[in-house]
This record gives sequence, structure tokens and C-alpha cells, in this order.
Amino acid sequence: MDYLGSIRNPVHDGLFLVLCDSRARYGGWDVHGAELACEGSASLTLDGSRAYVEEAHGGGQYEVHRGADGTLWISLPAEPGVRPIPADALEHEPRIRTTPVGLIDLPSGTLVLALAYPPLNMTTDGDHAGITHEEGERLDVVFGSGVVAITREHTATGQVLALRAAPEPNA
Repeated sequence: MDYLGSIRNPVHDGLFLVLCDSRARYGGWDVHGAELACEGSASLTLDGSRAYVEEAHGGGQYEVHRGADGTLWISLPAEPGVRPIPADALEHEPRIRTTPVGLIDLPSGTLVLALAYPPLNMTTDGDHAGITHEEGERLDVVFGSGVVAITREHTATGQVLALRAAPEPNA
């Protein structure tokens, strides 16, 4: 398994994370903040493509690993009621429960994982106007074009988001 990097918020304990195609225009908190503040983790449509935002609170960071089978594992920050699965157990620890949470369209083949506060690929005129992602706040991962399925997987020790290529329709 390969460690790809991490995403953290150096400013405060909010850790909303947007997962989308690298070319998608996302307005950040200036455009989507009211919706995300009410719903928390949510699916969005950006430029006609599906995207997903994961909500977490507390100090910490998301860690991203790629498994031998190509699965991307996003370890969640520790917070009350949420414990990340240890990295060395991601691929083999038995799952107690798995829940589909969303789909992401990747026409460019590159997935962006980034703090959801600043905009991506556009400018806004709100509180986050002119702000861009700093080092450690964004990670671009070549995944391959197509649809990515996201599941939340629970084990005896914790939980993780798993991202896998979705099966082709009628396959």
C-alpha cells in the first residue's frame, strides 16, 4: 500500500473535504457553504459532474493511501464517535458494515481532494475571494477517467472512506 499524502486545515478544526474532478468549478464556502453547513456530508453537481463533500470536525487530518488493487483509502480525522482504521489494517481488517455514500464523475481522470472552503478553478466575491489552497490543503490523485464509487466502511477498530472505480453499466 502506498501513502499518497494528507489534507489538513491549519486555520481551525473544520475539515470539510471536497472530492471532485480536477477540472470542476467549485465555489467553495462562498457558494456552497450554506448548503453544506445544513447538510454536512453531501453530494453536489459541479459543471454537470457529480462530486462529494465529506464533513469532519476536530483537530487532525485526512490521510490518503492507495491499496494494491487501486482502492483509494481516505482515513478520517479522529473525533468523538469516529476513529480511523490503522493504515496497516485498511486492506485486510474485516468489515462490519459498508454504506454507499456517493459517486464522483472523473472525466479528466484526476481526482482532487481539497479543503472545501476555498474555491477550485474559479473565483468568488465572498469571504474566500482570492484564497487558494496552500500546501497540505489539496491533493491531486490520478485515478483514471470514469465514475468513482464512495463507500463508508466500518471495522471493529474504526471507519474509512473507500473510493473504487464503479462498474460500467450493463457490464
